[in-house]
Order: sequence, then C-alpha cells, then structure tokens
Amino acid sequence: MKIIKIGGTALSNLSNIIDFADTVKHSNQPILLVISAFDKLSSDLKKLHFDANFDKKSSPFSFFREFSSILSPQECVYFFTYLDKVEIILTKRLKGIAISGETPLKVMDEILSFGELISSFFVHCYFNSRSIANQFLDIRSVIETDENFGKAKPNIEVSLQKIKAIKLDNGLIVTQGFIAANKNGNSTTMGFESSNLSATILAKGLSSNEIDIYTKVNRIYTADPEKFPYSKPITNIPYSSAKILAKYGFRMLFPGMVDLAENNNIKIIYRGVNSEGTTLISESKEFDYPVLIPIENGYLLAPINSKNSIEIITKFEYKIEGFSYNKSNNTLFLFTDNLDFNILHEFTISLY
Repeated sequence: MKIIKIGGTALSNLSNIIDFADTVKHSNQPILLVISAFDKLSSDLKKLHFDANFDKKSSPFSFFREFSSILSPQECVYFFTYLDKVEIILTKRLKGIAISGETPLKVMDEILSFGELISSFFVHCYFNSRSIANQFLDIRSVIETDENFGKAKPNIEVSLQKIKAIKLDNGLIVTQGFIAANKNGNSTTMGFESSNLSATILAKGLSSNEIDIYTKVNRIYTADPEKFPYSKPITNIPYSSAKILAKYGFRMLFPGMVDLAENNNIKIIYRGVNSEGTTLISESKEFDYPVLIPIENGYLLAPINSKNSIEIITKFEYKIEGFSYNKSNNTLFLFTDNLDFNILHEFTISLY
C-alpha cells in the first residue's frame, strides 16, 4: 500500500484539491491518504475567541461553504451533516471555556482535532462526488498515545497492532495526521507538524517502504523559498542529517519520524501537487545542497561536506565565535550573533 501525506497548505484552494484528486484517481496501487487540516485551520482553532456568543458566522469552518461548490448535492448534505455535529460540540466546548475562564489541554486537543477531521471528511466527500471509491478512517481508532495532551507521545507497539488490523474495504483510505487518542478514547495531538510522524507510523504498520509527502513548496529547499527566492531545491538528504534537522526544529520534519523511517528503511519523498521535482530522504549517503536553519546562538547547515564547511568557516571567521563539524552526519554548527542569514545563505549556495 502506498502512503501519501498531504499538507493542509497544499490543499488551500479548490484547484489543488481537484488536481490532487486526479493524481489519486489514476494511481495503480492502493493508497492510504493522510490529510492535514486545510490551510491555517489548526492555527485558527487554537486562536479562537472563547466567547459564549460563538455561532456559525464566526466559525473557522466557514470557508467550507465556498469549497462545497465542488461537492455533488448528495455529498454536500452528507458533509454538512457531519460539520453541523462538529460545530455543535465546538459551541458547547467554547461556552464551557467562556464560563470557567480556563482552557484545559484536554479540551484544546479535542477542539484542534476538529480541523483534521473536517478537512479529511471533506476530501472523502469530494472523492465520493467524483466516484472515486474510498474509505474514511478516524485515525484515533488506530494510533494510541499517552495522556500528555498537546504533546502526546504515540505508543508505537500498540498502534502498530491496531494498524495491522485495519480492514481494507477498497483501494483508497482517507485518514488524518497530527491527532490520535489515549487509551481512554480522549482526543490527543502530538505537536504541530506531527502529521509526518503519523504517516511514518502508518507506513510501518502496513509494511510500506515509501511515503510521499505533498507540500505547498513542492520539496525541500536550502531555505524557505517563499521568503528567500534564491533558495535552491535539494535532491537528497541522508537519514543521519535529516535526524539532526528534525531535532533542531526544521518544520518539514518531525522528531521520531526519521528514526522510525531509518530503522525500517522507509524512504520519505517530498513533492508538490503540481511539480515533478522531489527530495528523497533515505539511507543513501549522496547529497547536494544543505538546509540552513537558525538555531539558538547561530545556525545549522546539513548535510554539508567538510570542504564547503571549511570554506564557510574561513569566509566568516571574524563573524563567528565558534563552530562544530560532525563528519558522521555531515552537519555544521556556526555559533554567532553577528552573521546575517541572507549573507550566509547566499555564500553557501555559491559554493555549489
């Protein structure tokens, strides 16, 4: 079974949703599709004004009324029946918060889970509208975590047992990332950007050796291409370097996912809905450009070879207080408060 995870920002407009459905429809193998909350829905849910006067007009799900234009009449009724139930629960939770003046993490996790559930259910309904046979799976029934609401840790062994028991009624399953449930059935979240971890756990449980991750920016770049237009696309990143990037907060990775992928030789491929270019994270030791990310007291560059590391250290020796290079995972740490990211980025990519 092919595991596909698609980020919410990649499904932020109807055109991308339609194009992605075409991609799925023409697949020649079974797919388990992991959906993230559309666009900024999770952030909007977290920032809700906890006001007892909350109603549908102020609902963070209001944009789905515009999106519903691509649903068939039958699926439109089906979707909004589901959405109405969620909004009733959300209204009750927000009124309770307004009265108590407190937002327990347990309640916040339940509220945040609605973003993933509604987004994936919409995709399920749209596939039905296109006569694309699919099965809707509530991920909370198969991924179990501890009770550390907000930053729950998955119980991998229990989750794998549940995943292996999934009944595959057809060739396409639509589910969610980021959310899960504890042993008592309460909704939990594993941290923002943890949908990639969800996909990796599912890949392991279903014995898949590959995950496709669709993103708004198409693949991994040396820096955020929306902020730095001259950033370069990266073709390959070894597991060893990817683990360091995840550890230090690189948003497109998540702590734990790379370890699980490496231990089970699961390839992670980043791609875009409308792009043929990819970034492959695997056991291969080949790499081209490094990712540059700011860290506390400096910058991290990975993967990068020793020759280019020396070039950078020599170029900026008067602007850095220190450095550390690890050959085993091809990572360079620069400790500095005086070096501008743009200047470092520009010089780094000039070396290639």
